[in-house]
Amino acid sequence: MSDPIKYEDDNFKRFNESLDEEGEVAIAGSSFSRSRILFEMDIELYKQAFEEFREQDYEDLKQAVFDYYPACIAYNFRLSEKGEGSTDPVRKLLHLKDSWESIVFVLYAFVMGEVRYKNVNLKAARVFVSYDSGGNPVNDNFNTDKILSGAIKQKIHNIKGLIQFSRANALGFKCEEIEDALMDYLLQLQDIRNDISHHAAPTREQAEAELKEVVPLFQEMLTKTRFLENCKVLRFESFSSDCRCESFNGHSLNREYDNHTFIDTRKAYVLGLGQEQLFALWDSECFSLSPFLHFDKDSTGHESYLCFYKGKKKGSYWYEPVKTRTEKTFDHLQSRFEAEKNEIINLVVP
Repeated sequence: MSDPIKYEDDNFKRFNESLDEEGEVAIAGSSFSRSRILFEMDIELYKQAFEEFREQDYEDLKQAVFDYYPACIAYNFRLSEKGEGSTDPVRKLLHLKDSWESIVFVLYAFVMGEVRYKNVNLKAARVFVSYDSGGNPVNDNFNTDKILSGAIKQKIHNIKGLIQFSRANALGFKCEEIEDALMDYLLQLQDIRNDISHHAAPTREQAEAELKEVVPLFQEMLTKTRFLENCKVLRFESFSSDCRCESFNGHSLNREYDNHTFIDTRKAYVLGLGQEQLFALWDSECFSLSPFLHFDKDSTGHESYLCFYKGKKKGSYWYEPVKTRTEKTFDHLQSRFEAEKNEIINLVVP
C-alpha cells in the first residue's frame, strides 16, 4: 500500500500552480482553488494528471537544458538524449555521467566565483569530512587541499558547506538558491558513478542495469537545476556602445556573441576582467568564474570550449575542455590562477 500523498508537498507545487492559472472557483460566495478541488474530490484523477504534467514538464526542461544551460551541461546532456550513441546503453550512461559532473563543475565555479567577488570572511564555515561511529556527520574547517581537490564528491561537500554557512548567517549569497536536495542527488549519482568506474568497460547488460538506477535519480536531480536557465556564462570580447560578449550557453559549441548593456559599475567590472576570463551573469549578479572555469578555442576559429578545473599537479592548474577531453594547462595564466586561488583561500581557510 503506497503512502498517502500530501497536497502541500513541494513536489506538487508547480503542478498545483498550473491547475490554478485560470483562477479560483466561486461556490456560494466562497472561493476554492482548482487544484484543491481536484485533490479533495478525486485523488486518483489528481495523481494521474500529476504524472502527465510531470512527463510534459520534464520534456520542457530537457529543451531548456539544450537551449539555455551552460554549454558543457547542455552539450553532454544532449548527447545522452539525441547523440549518435544515445540508444547505446553504455554510451548513454557515460554521457549522463558527464552531464551531472558538468553540473558539479559549473556549480563549483559559480560558488567560488561569488565567494571571491563578495569578499566576505567565511573562515568559520565547516565542511563534511566523514561519519562518526554513530552515523553522525563530522564537519571540519576548510583547507587548501579541500578547496583545490579535483574529486567530485569533495567539490559537492565544499559547495554544500559554503551555502549552508551563508544561509545560517543571512549573507544573502545568490548561490543560496542551490538547494541541499540538489547536492544530495549529485552525491547519490556520484556514488553510482564510482561503482561504474570500477568496471573498465561495462557490458551492455551492466549498463542497462545501471541506467535503471541512474535515470530516475538523474531526472529528479535535473528538476532541481532550473535556476541554471538564467545563468549565463560569458567572456568579454569588445566594447563600443555596449559590451560584446561571447556566450557559452546552449548545446552548440559554435562561437556566438551578444551585446549586453550594463550599468556603469558592472560595465567597469566586466571591462576590467579583460578577454581572457569567464564571468557569470546570473539575474542581477555578475562575477568572475576563474580559476575554476576557463575556456579554449579550436584551431579553426569556429568553436569554443568550456574547460573544467581538474586539479593542481606539479605546480600547475590543469583543465579539461568539453568535447576534446584532453587535459591541458594555460601556462601564460598560471600566475593569475594562483593569485585568484589565494584570494579564495584567504576568505575561507582559517
